[in-house]
Formats: sequence, C-alpha cells, structure tokens
Amino acid sequence: MASITILLKKNKQKPNRTYPIYIRITQNRKSKFIYLNIDVPEDLWDERNHKVKSKFPNATRVNLKIASELAKAQASVLELESNNKNVSSQLIKDSLVGKKSSSFIEYLDTYLDKLDKSGKAGTHDKVSATSKKLKTYLKNSDLSFREFDLDFLKQYEKYLRDQLKNTQNTINSNLKIFRKLFNDAELEGIIEIQHNPFHKFKLAWDNTEKCFLTEAEITKLSEINVKKGTKQELHLDLFIFACYAGGIRIADLLKLNNQNFDGVSIKLFTQKTKKQVSIKLPDKAIAIIKKYWNEKAIKKSFIFPALMDDRDYDDPKVLRQTISSVTAHINKNLKIFGKLAKIENPIHFHQSRHSFAYMALDKGMPLANLSKLMTHNSIKTTQIYTHLIDKQLDDSMDLFN
Repeated sequence: MASITILLKKNKQKPNRTYPIYIRITQNRKSKFIYLNIDVPEDLWDERNHKVKSKFPNATRVNLKIASELAKAQASVLELESNNKNVSSQLIKDSLVGKKSSSFIEYLDTYLDKLDKSGKAGTHDKVSATSKKLKTYLKNSDLSFREFDLDFLKQYEKYLRDQLKNTQNTINSNLKIFRKLFNDAELEGIIEIQHNPFHKFKLAWDNTEKCFLTEAEITKLSEINVKKGTKQELHLDLFIFACYAGGIRIADLLKLNNQNFDGVSIKLFTQKTKKQVSIKLPDKAIAIIKKYWNEKAIKKSFIFPALMDDRDYDDPKVLRQTISSVTAHINKNLKIFGKLAKIENPIHFHQSRHSFAYMALDKGMPLANLSKLMTHNSIKTTQIYTHLIDKQLDDSMDLFN
C-alpha cells in the first residue's frame, strides 16, 4: 500500500521564512507531492504529530484542513488500490488533484481497434501480441502516459530480455510500436514533449541475416512430389509463385481476383503500403497462375482457392482471421516441403519475398526498380537486401583459398 504522510518541506523556504506543507505520496520508492496552500514557520510546526502548534493563527481550523486532506488522500488510495494492484504515486496524485491521467492502455486499445476495422491484418496481429505482453507484465492493471516514463521503459526492456528471453530486435519491434503511439499522442496534444521517454531512449538494432532461398533451391522445391488437387499442391504453388511474382505479400496474394490479372501482369493495390503496383509475370509465375485462373469467372472471383468466393469478407476481422489461419497452414506445409527438398533451414512464407529480392539483384535488376516492385516506402529498406549479394561475392572470393 502507498504511504501517505504530511510533510513540512524545509528545502523550500519562502521570503517570509515560512515553509510549505505538502502531502507526500510514496509508492514503490517513488514520491509525489501535493501542496496544501499552507505555509508555517518552522518553530510553529509540530513535527511529531504533523500539525501546526496552538500558537499558529487559526490553528484549530488549519489542523482540521490538514487532517481532512490526509483522510481524503488515504481514502483515495484505498479505492484506487482495491481496483488496481499497481497504483503509482502519480496516479494517486492525479486522482487527488482532480486531474485525469491519460491512459496509455486505452490509447493502445483504440489503436488496435482502428487496425482491426481497417483490415490491416499483419500490423494488427503484431500490435495485439505486443499489447498482450505489456498487459501481462502489468497484471492487467492500467498504465498512464505519465507512468510510462524512462525508468518504466528501461525496466520493461529488461523484463522482455531477461524474463521472456526476447532477442534485441524483437524487443525493439515491441518498443517501436510504443514509440509510435507516444509520438502520435504528442502530436495530438495528449502529452507534452517532456513526457515522451522515447526522446531519451534509442533503439539499437542487431544486424540479422535475411533468410532466402536461391533459385536452385526454389527449383528443388518445385520438383518435389505432392498430390494433385490438394492443399499441399496449392500451398507449394503459392510460395513458388510469390518467389517469382515480385515477392508479393501473402495477404495480397490470397486476395488476387480475376480483375487483378490480365493474362500477362498482375495489378493490385497493396494492403500494407496502400500502393498501386503492376508486376509483369515471368514464365514460371505465369505457368502457376494459369493452373488456377478461370478467364470466364466473374471479376471478383479469387484466383487461388485459398479464400472462398461464397464467404463474406467485408468484415475486416473475419478476413484477417481467415488470412492468418491460411498462412499458418501454409507455413506448416512449407516446413514439410523443405525437408523433402533437403533444404537445410526451415522455410516460412515471408522468405519468398527475400528470395525474390535476392534473385532480382543477382540478375542485375536496378535497386530503384526492385524498390518499386516490392512497394517499399523508402529505397533504404530495399538496400538491406544488397548485403545478400555482397555476401555471395565474398563467398566467391573464398574459392581462391
């Protein structure tokens, strides 16, 4: 339980040699103070009983006010702690002075709701998982923007690293979401700039290898035996198609319909970046898509039978859950395919995107063109893939040894 005491602040002497009386709220070794608008000379303050001495003008009335404010503070603490096990001194102070502390958790939940309604499946799932971690750490109690300070940020980072054993990049991906929300709240005037801990906190990313398949490995995958007309055949075709079709993201691929394909190119509006892109398909991708394409079908008919034409996907939540379920099934089968093709590392669908980027650069595609095909918001994102080619050149030089 928080500690509530009356305090004469002797480090705040006023010109008339009096000192202000404060309520001190201490919780988890953090203290906050509330000024009671009472100033007392040191010799008229009863330190032991926390009240003014009888010689102080209107001593009885002043002591009644001090006792009343103390009782109000103690009652507020009891009420807050009965509903919230992790009440902070700041939250108690805000409650006592009648200031509503903006809830970071409510702001996070609102953001999640917006993602859900906009149908941003991948981003929603990532933010949802990050939110669950934070709420578990808080034991489902509330957290205000003011409580989410630099000290809390460092403690939470330590929890993710030491308790959950998250990698540094996973930790940073989580904190990057919180940073975005703080920056948004700052722009909206919900918080002031000094209450944004991310201005003093730097995310340091570890360099990681982008996992990809070579064209030879993709060929080995395409040659494994799968039963015709099965989900396994469809999932294998979807992965290989994506490797040759601009590294198209799984959500965009599953939603391709007849109006997106003209027999030569696919034209679509990407879900993640909201960009229009046209991709002329190479022969290997054409061969796969024409296995499923029915030229005479209605325009909104899905090309690949992973989503059902008779289902209503107008509800973004239903669409997101369906894509998530299909993706999980595909990834499960890709692990099987990788073993059958004797590919060393486990395969997941997003590797199709990295594999396309590697093959495109290896074949001499200009970086700017690759960036447009992959609908990157910045060419800096695309430049990440150039180290894959550099590594291959380094490996080639090893032949001299």
